[in-house]
Amino acid sequence: MLAFLSPAKNMRPPRQDGIPPTTPAFLPQVRQLAEQLKSLSAWQLETLLHTSPELALRAFVHYQEFDTAHPGWPALLSYRGLAYSALSPESFSEKDLAFAQQHVRILSALYGALRPLDGILPHRLEFQCGVRVDGKNLYAFWGDRLYRSLFSEGVPVVNLASAEYAKAVVPHLRPGDRLVTCEFLQPVRGKFVTRPTEAKQCRGGMIRFLCKNRLNRPEQLQAFEGNGYCFRADLSDETRYRFVKEAGR
Repeated sequence: MLAFLSPAKNMRPPRQDGIPPTTPAFLPQVRQLAEQLKSLSAWQLETLLHTSPELALRAFVHYQEFDTAHPGWPALLSYRGLAYSALSPESFSEKDLAFAQQHVRILSALYGALRPLDGILPHRLEFQCGVRVDGKNLYAFWGDRLYRSLFSEGVPVVNLASAEYAKAVVPHLRPGDRLVTCEFLQPVRGKFVTRPTEAKQCRGGMIRFLCKNRLNRPEQLQAFEGNGYCFRADLSDETRYRFVKEAGR
């Protein structure tokens, strides 16, 4: 089983020393994208990345300094965000990290599909931004590469990413592929809704649950409980696992 999740917008070098980064699989594509982004001014990045002048200037500096000859830092330990706080990879043992390296992927608009220990450098890029490469948006640029990297092993794949990142995979599914999407819902005024903040925390918590318990089948994820969310078999099927937070939990 493989599980994939979204990256975080923020990142910084990890506190841990002595964990050598591995090499990302899509370095030629990373170099092409980085060169395109390096050619843009800070104000162009502000518009394309839909961000503030301060963050655009920071992104500009990062791309000017971007060099894939630098090994970078392990992705799982470098991202900072709600999902990664809940995942808490800094508490992982060597065996936990080794298991994650085999069973977890982080989708990135810049790096493609990352293994947890693949080295990354500071950057800012999302699939929905306005950057175009050879006239293509980022979904078209990556095509079915990320899909193939996930499904080439012929094992079930679990989607723990946001819709923006899942869109880089789902349109390419073929008959026989098994993709299970996990949803985290709350009942509000008679209908179920997703609270983005809590959903991010649950996704990170589920990755932690998967790695710590060495899970290898999607069905085992049904035992996950976090932030008051529990699996609801009556709302789920083979392709969609729904976890619901009941009132008062």
